[in-house]
This record gives sequence, structure tokens and C-alpha cells, in this order.
Amino acid sequence: MRIAVYCPLLCALLFAAVGPRLAIRYLPPVAGMWTLSLGAGLSALASTWSLVLLAGTLVDELLPDVTGQPAASHDPVSDLVALTAVVLLVVTGGRLVSGVLSRLRMHRELRESCAVSRGPVVVLADPVPRAFAVPGGLRGERAGPRRDHGHVVVSQGMLAALTAAERRVLFAHERAHLRGGHHLHSGMVAAAAALNPLLIPVRGASVHLCERSADESAAAEVGDRGLAASSLARAALAAAAGPCASPALSYHHSGVGARVVALQRSPARGRPSLVAALLGVAAVAMVADIEATHDFLSLILGAVRH
Repeated sequence: MRIAVYCPLLCALLFAAVGPRLAIRYLPPVAGMWTLSLGAGLSALASTWSLVLLAGTLVDELLPDVTGQPAASHDPVSDLVALTAVVLLVVTGGRLVSGVLSRLRMHRELRESCAVSRGPVVVLADPVPRAFAVPGGLRGERAGPRRDHGHVVVSQGMLAALTAAERRVLFAHERAHLRGGHHLHSGMVAAAAALNPLLIPVRGASVHLCERSADESAAAEVGDRGLAASSLARAALAAAAGPCASPALSYHHSGVGARVVALQRSPARGRPSLVAALLGVAAVAMVADIEATHDFLSLILGAVRH
């Protein structure tokens, strides 16, 4: 347990250091997006469980009071480390709950503001160019709840800034966000970063890959990568002078320069070996947790028997 329990923390640090860069540079956007979501989620769970095990060693201090027997003579974790783990669990747990509630509240408010629309597109009477997707949810009605598949929100300022062909790209891009459930990917990585701050670098990369995935889907739908690049560039230029207060996964606010360059190149080919290697880092963390859990149970059982 002396080594295995800390391994998930080191694996999370390694994944955050190399995962985002490799996923963006060498993987197709969809593969990179899934790799970061799964890798970050598993790394966060593994590192959180490591903290639970470290905090759990404090139980060994309570056992003598319960059993009337002396404490185990061999404690692999100091009380200071165990208390630090308790503090980290409380802090990161609070960050997770706060972040989830904030995200749910934002989505609920956006859905409520879109509820007056009878169609999937909501046009804002706003001269500031902006466009984003609002994920759907269950909508209560007299006949029972029905599924809301989400809305594409676009301002009049954005529509005025684009040509008819470029608007097709924009709407295709936002529909791709809704079809792909990209808010779930970004939400998972945000939750992982709340549980383990070492994973914060993955958060921005995940949002970027969600946008890249929607860019590629829109380019395939309109059949013109050059048009997709020009639509994105024009939207970003139009919005440059305005405020940046759009929600996450906004069309024109995440790594626009790199996305335009990527659309002017051929799509990246898949690299299953790289995906396996990155997810293998998270897998090592899970295996280390299993070993640490075995050692923890042995420690507790040994303390009880003594």
C-alpha cells in the first residue's frame, strides 16, 4: 500500500500532462474527445478512491478503543497524510457538487428560455453575434413528460454576419453538438477536474475537441471544408468586438485559429494504439487501486485480529 495507493495520483498527473496534447495533435476529434472523457473519468475515480483509502487508515487509530487491543505495529500511512486526504475529499467533493449544480442550473435556465420556441431554432433579437447549442431534457406536459432534443440558439447579429451558405455550416455545427451529446463529455471532464485538480488541463482540451468534432461533422454535412473554415473565421471576427458571455461549447469562442487551420487540412487518421496507450494510463491507476484496496483490507483485518 505504501506505493500502490499513490500510483493513481501519479497516473492522473501523467494523463493530464500528455493526454490533451497528444489527443488534439494526433487523434481524430471524436476519438480524442472520447479518450479524454473516459481517461479523465477513470483517473478521477481512481485517485478519489486512493484518497478514500488513505483517509480510511485513520480507522486503525480507532480500533484499539473499540477492541481494547494495542494498535497495529505497522502503519504504512502517517496520520498527517490521512488527515490531508480527508481534507482533500471534503474540498473536492464540495467542488464537484457545486459544479454539477451550477451546470444543471445553467442548462435548466437555458431550456426554460427556449421553451417558448416551437421549433429547434431560437433566434435572439440581439445585435451581438453569438451562437450556441442548448442540450435537451425532459419537458413536463399535460399528456406526460416528453423528450426535448435541444435547441440551436443564434442571434440576429450572427445571422447578419454570415452568408446563407455559412449559416448552413453554423446550424450543422450546433446540431452536431446536440446529436453527439457533447455537453456530457465536457461535463464529465469538468467533474473529473473538480474531483482531481491535477486533471484541470484536460478540461480545455475536451471543450476544444468537442468543437473540432462539431466542425468536422458540419464540414461533412455541407461537403466543403473550405466553407466550414470561412464560416468559423467570419463568425469569430464578427464576435471579436463583442462580449464573450456565451455558454460553453459556443461556436466562435474556443481555439478558433487552430480549428480553422485544422479544417484546411485533411482529417486526421485514427490511431488505436495511441488511444489504448492513453487509456492504459487510467487502467494502471485502476489496477493500483485494486492492489491498494487489498492491502488496506489486510491492514484493517490484521489490526482487528491483534
